[in-house]
Amino acid sequence: MKLATFEQRVGFKFALTFANGDRATVDLEPLIGSHISVDELGSAEIDPDWGCLQFQGGSVDIEPTTLYRYAMHPPAETAVRAPAVAQPAHQPDRLPAGRR
Repeated sequence: MKLATFEQRVGFKFALTFANGDRATVDLEPLIGSHISVDELGSAEIDPDWGCLQFQGGSVDIEPTTLYRYAMHPPAETAVRAPAVAQPAHQPDRLPAGRR
């Protein structure tokens, strides 16, 4: 799935929109952090032929299918999760003492 648009947020966080309309905001540091620095993130662009996100004129890139899978199914440690809603403990139905 080719990347259609992107916006760099803070640090390695990018808002991504893919050609099929799917959107996600992800932290790309696990994918590219060992290859480029925060200062080099401004070189990000979409390769017009491949639809991949590339940096430093193409010397570092993320293949579109890899980027799509990562964005749609991020690793557990980078996933943004909704806060859990507390549920009351299950209590068995009880009849009042005089109704048994």
